[in-house]
Parts: sequence; structure tokens; C-alpha cells
Amino acid sequence: MGFYFFYMAWDVNTIYGYMRFLVRKNQSGSISSTEFFYAWNSEQMDLFQDLKGRFQARNNGKEGINTGLIENERIELKLSPFIKTTTIAIAAGLGTRPTDFSYLLAFRIGGYDVKHINKNQIATVNDNVIDPPSVANNCYYYTPYGSQYKFFPTTVTSADIDYLGVPTDVNWAYSLDGSGRQVYDAGASVQPQWNQEEIIEITERTLKKFGVSYKNGDMAQYGNSVIQSGN
Repeated sequence: MGFYFFYMAWDVNTIYGYMRFLVRKNQSGSISSTEFFYAWNSEQMDLFQDLKGRFQARNNGKEGINTGLIENERIELKLSPFIKTTTIAIAAGLGTRPTDFSYLLAFRIGGYDVKHINKNQIATVNDNVIDPPSVANNCYYYTPYGSQYKFFPTTVTSADIDYLGVPTDVNWAYSLDGSGRQVYDAGASVQPQWNQEEIIEITERTLKKFGVSYKNGDMAQYGNSVIQSGN
């Protein structure tokens, strides 16, 4: 049973409870739900940026092409909860990014690839006698403008987008009992979207931010504590 506790997906109540357990164990005071909200969410965004690739560093030598860290199967697996696909509407050649957009993976129109071009290539592409923008020939292009994309030919009306969405902030919600104490409200809480391995890493990063020391056995100890006490 303890083995299952350690490996099952942690909800926000388990994460917050584990952190308070270690803070008490280290005699470091306490962590309020507000402090937990800001600290854990800032650490999940740091990990998200690390995995996505902050500066799109070259991964094949100084002279190689710039490639994001997301273009890696292991990292893509870690980010899998945030990889999404949807269809965006296009009017007069312009389509707007999804509201939770963070990183573009691919565009398709009618199942065909949409190629990225720079602003100085627009005129060249439009005048291209070999591969001009064309619905009939399934030849499509795009370039970004702020929160929108400009598509060519401008007559297209929709595009399928694969993208990386921003993680949702977790939140430990509560109600007050008759004595004014905070009682966990699972229905109003916002749960982490990450896989279990990354939930553990983010929690450990957060604990370091609070200056709390821990060792691997602390998780098993907390699991036994929960099993015995029921909370």
C-alpha cells in the first residue's frame, strides 16, 4: 500500500501536505496556502521553460541549426500533458493563436504542411513561379505577427495547429469549518497537469526555495504517515 502511495499521481492536497510535513520535520515554521500557490507555480513554470528550451540552443554543435529542447523524445514525453491540437479560424489571411499558446509545433491545412517564411520572403513566395501559395496545389505558408499568424494564400479559412500550452496554475482551495480552520476543497481546487515524475521534481525545487532539506526516504515516511493517520 505504501508502494502505491509513492507512485500514484499526486493531487494538490498530497503535494501541499507533503511540503507541510517536511517543513514541520525541519522545524522551519509553516507554509500558507498562498505561499504554496506562488512558490509551486513559479517552480512549475521554471521547469516548463527549461524543458521547452529557454533560448532554443543548438543541440548539434556551435555551427548547427538552432533547435528547441522540445525536439527531443524524452523531453517531449515530459511535456506531453501540454501538447495540444486544435483548429483555428482564418479571416483575410489572419488566424489568432490559442489563448494558452506557448510554442508552435506544426501547422496543417487540409492535412498538408504549412511552411514558415520570414517577412522578407513574402514577396518572393508570392512571385514564385514554382511553388506559389495555392489551394489547388496544397502549397501553404505562414509568418507570425504578434498573437496572430498571416497565412498564404489569404483565401484559406482554417488551419490545424499542434502546439505546447502553458501549464495551469495549481490551487489548493479550502472552506472554513466551524472553528475557522481551513479544510481542503477538492472540487474547487486546481490539480497539477504534469506526470508524476515531474510533480516530484517541481515539489523538490519548491522545497529548496523554502530552504527545506530532505532525503529520498522522506517521501516513503510521509506515505506511511498518511496511511496511519488518514491525512
